[in-house]
Amino acid sequence: MADIEATLREALRRMNEETRCEALDAVTADSNLFDAVDSMAIVDLLLESEALLEAETGNYVALAGETIFDAEHSPLRRWRDWVAYVEQRHGR
Repeated sequence: MADIEATLREALRRMNEETRCEALDAVTADSNLFDAVDSMAIVDLLLESEALLEAETGNYVALAGETIFDAEHSPLRRWRDWVAYVEQRHGR
């Protein structure tokens, strides 16, 4: 079983190689990814997360949903909510 949070942190690290957002260098449970980056970086994070999770689990699960880009309800507004969202989508 993959450690989803570790995989998401790796996806974030890879995305941030291009974005170079200092706020993402030390993400905590309450870090707000939604406000830290632009929408293209969010798309990159989604794609990177999906690819890494599929490689680890052998199961592709789309992470984009109707709330991802919702300024009030996005699971990306807190890191812990993002992890919980992905775990839920993966059925964990």
